[in-house]
Amino acid sequence: MKTATAKELRYKTSSILANIRKGSEVIITLRGKSVAVLKPLEKGEKPFNPVGFGIWKDRTDLKNPAEWVEEKRRERFPK
Repeated sequence: MKTATAKELRYKTSSILANIRKGSEVIITLRGKSVAVLKPLEKGEKPFNPVGFGIWKDRTDLKNPAEWVEEKRRERFPK
């Protein structure tokens, strides 16, 4: 498995992604410690798990999420 530093990822993104497209996995390191693995998606695999997206969609107690958030913020940040 290949490795790349965060700096290399920043400046050599295209070549790192080219290696990933060819099937290689790349470990990203930051200050000498492994922090992430970049790998190609399997065929049919979804790009990401959308956990957290649309979390308020089915909430019946929140008719207007913006008002609810404003009310919660008022508790912490009174004007």
